[in-house]
Amino acid sequence: MEYYFKATDGNEHGPLEQAQIRDWLGQGRMDGNSLVRPADSDDWSPLSGHPELSELVAPQSTAAPGRPPVAQASASHLLPHRGALILTFGILGIACCFPFGIAAWIMGNNDLQQIDAGQMDPTGKGITNAGKICGIIGTVLGIFCTGLQLLSFVFEFSQM
Repeated sequence: MEYYFKATDGNEHGPLEQAQIRDWLGQGRMDGNSLVRPADSDDWSPLSGHPELSELVAPQSTAAPGRPPVAQASASHLLPHRGALILTFGILGIACCFPFGIAAWIMGNNDLQQIDAGQMDPTGKGITNAGKICGIIGTVLGIFCTGLQLLSFVFEFSQM
């Protein structure tokens, strides 16, 4: 039986025979969650939901020692995370310069959206989230301190 495969970018590939699906699984181009449909159907479902194809997925979990697991192979097409940079900016935003906090907040928010969309390496989600939180704290502290400083200037000039 032939199948069509829908890539993460929405492009359809096929028709594919089971041998080609096995090859693509081995290359990390597909996994058990990849959407497929039989050639004579319009209904997309995960590859693991097709009994005749789910047996092709099972051997991938016991990969040979020299071969990277499917999750690592498929992660090679993801953008690298910028978690360390975002955390550094967040800490600088708290410590000395709140514009770095604004940058950490914005960059962290954008990167977390890309991670959730499957476009960026998910291993950096925790450190990115920590940097975003530090950025929020640094920004709020910076705005508060700037406001206090402005109030002190206004008070000082009103005493003249």
